Amino acid sequence: MNEPTGTGQISNPEGDRQFGAALLAGLLVALIVAGSAYFLMRGSSSGGPGNLAVLPMGSDEQAYASQIHFTNLEMGRAANFLKQEITTIAGVVRNDGPRNVVEMEVTLEFYDLSSKVVLRQKLRFYGVKEDPLAPNGKRGFQYSFEDIPNTWNQGAPGFNITGLRLQ
Repeated sequence: MNEPTGTGQISNPEGDRQFGAALLAGLLVALIVAGSAYFLMRGSSSGGPGNLAVLPMGSDEQAYASQIHFTNLEMGRAANFLKQEITTIAGVVRNDGPRNVVEMEVTLEFYDLSSKVVLRQKLRFYGVKEDPLAPNGKRGFQYSFEDIPNTWNQGAPGFNITGLRLQ
């Protein structure tokens, strides 16, 4: 069983293996948690990288923005495995105008009970990897947020189009 070593200590190979396995399992769990947290933060509320080109919002884009509508809004809240509150907003964006919407920036405004803005969050819709939103077309969307202040009134945010690239 346990054999004495030359240093006066007793060797326990089974205990050493158990410690090594526990250490390996702990490191694996830590890597999974860190990786999951990275992907949640990266994809949750930024709508994309912070170095995206500024979209135009001149008089043509401002006039066209009135032809884009956000409908069928659904909201949900849940806690993730890190016990953070995640708010999900889903809905449909409709292009009721005659042009393709190639890319769109939307600023969401979350309000408190006194109708003051407690959070502004910019999102990007579409882009080089997606097909444009066709005239009279509609497309679903879903975004998740984990940084909405507790003072938020739990109502739907305001959707303001702050950039458009049209075709």
